[in-house]
Amino acid sequence: MSNYTPELTAALESRGSWTYAEAVAFAEENALKPRSVIAKIKSLGLEYTPKPTRVTKQGEPVVRKSQFVAAIEAAVGVSVPSLAKATKQDLETLTRAVGAEMPEAN
Repeated sequence: MSNYTPELTAALESRGSWTYAEAVAFAEENALKPRSVIAKIKSLGLEYTPKPTRVTKQGEPVVRKSQFVAAIEAAVGVSVPSLAKATKQDLETLTRAVGAEMPEAN
């Protein structure tokens, strides 16, 4: 059984394109979960713009320290679990120094 009546489906289709904020508002208005609305939008083949990814104060994508540690360990071939206690700036510097590929934001 679907939570989406023909009227709700028609309301989704009439808009054409959706943003995350619009999907959340639609969900609240219709007592639905935002994730469900987003899934329905996508299943109908409508255009959907997800919410922006998180960024740092400098406007750069967030990269976790564990990602830097993994890149360094892969480059040098040694596991160093306590390396995660270093500062993010030091890990970035070390990643460049060992010639490891800089990790991508997730």
